[in-house]
Amino acid sequence: MAIHYITKNSDLQKLTSNLQGLKEFAIDLEFDRNRYRYGFNMCLMQVYDGTDCYLVDPLSEGLDIQTIFPAIENPEVQKVVFAFGEDLRLLHSLGCFPKNLYDLDAATSLLNYQPASLTNLIKEVLDVEVNSSSQQSNWWKRPLSENQKQYAADDVIYLLDFKAKLNQQAEKQGILDWIRQENEVFDYLDYSDEDHNNLIKEKDKKDLSVFEWFIYRRLMDFFDVKARELNKPMYHLASKKVVSDLARNPKKVYSWKQTKGVYGGIKNENFKSQLQSAIDSAIHEAKEKGLSTSRKAIETMTGEEYRAMRNEQNRINDLKNKLLSPIQDRLISDFGKHAKSFILPNRLTKEIITGETELMPDYKAKLLRRYAEELELDLSDYV
Repeated sequence: MAIHYITKNSDLQKLTSNLQGLKEFAIDLEFDRNRYRYGFNMCLMQVYDGTDCYLVDPLSEGLDIQTIFPAIENPEVQKVVFAFGEDLRLLHSLGCFPKNLYDLDAATSLLNYQPASLTNLIKEVLDVEVNSSSQQSNWWKRPLSENQKQYAADDVIYLLDFKAKLNQQAEKQGILDWIRQENEVFDYLDYSDEDHNNLIKEKDKKDLSVFEWFIYRRLMDFFDVKARELNKPMYHLASKKVVSDLARNPKKVYSWKQTKGVYGGIKNENFKSQLQSAIDSAIHEAKEKGLSTSRKAIETMTGEEYRAMRNEQNRINDLKNKLLSPIQDRLISDFGKHAKSFILPNRLTKEIITGETELMPDYKAKLLRRYAEELELDLSDYV
């Protein structure tokens, strides 16, 4: 098997044309998500057509990665992948919406394989040893090492054989259609509006007042802009603790050059001046809004609200234990504990009771109804 490194658009056009005529091909991405560079960036695309492996370099100046998008979006050609969730998010952010995916992760779960890395599953299913030494390497850096290229190739060259083996097992168990339904869900997902660079979390409110929380968010926006300008992950510039400390005590900007947890390249008078302006602007805006300096940013519930919340939690737990726990036990007995955790995880049991399920495959609903009838459980209000 040959490994081709694609850096020219003419070669990518030939590959795309070839892929359009296939029944299936395997694909994987290597990316950097705010680790070595700012943002969510594709660093490499690996494609295996059943004969040769192609490493497509999206960072090459002579290549437009969008050239291959029509083949990825072609519903007539199946794309075999493994644990493709983050890859799908990245492709959606680039305007590419893959169709006809076959995710081996879903298939292994339904076949009751213990959750594991692709390397370990290939060993278990195909009895092939795969090198995983380059998994955490810097995929943005060029040139790529030979070890990186081989690791990248290994991520796709076994996927078609892997799929064939799993389909044999699934056919024996009569769950091929379940796998098909799980993979059909990918066609309806849309992650294009997700903000992959928003680092602000609800837990960041801890110990901050409403006034300080407003300052904190404005400063996080300021550092995000600077991170983008410098093409560095934001946490490389300053830790969240630094930003939180400034929100609590803006005067700490005076000792900016001595502040720990700050990138050396921004410990200068010019950056300090810009930071001071951002702080002053945020404070002025917070005062204009009349934000409280004493009220906590994290809202505390009243006694009545807390009791209502606890009552609702107890109601949900009671219904889960009464209606869905017996079904989970049957799933373990019939398909195994790992398959149960995929078909009816605890998260889904809560969503079913609260009526919040979205895009649940039809086979799951039918399975739940069948078990409910056999166990004499009334699920008519939920599925």
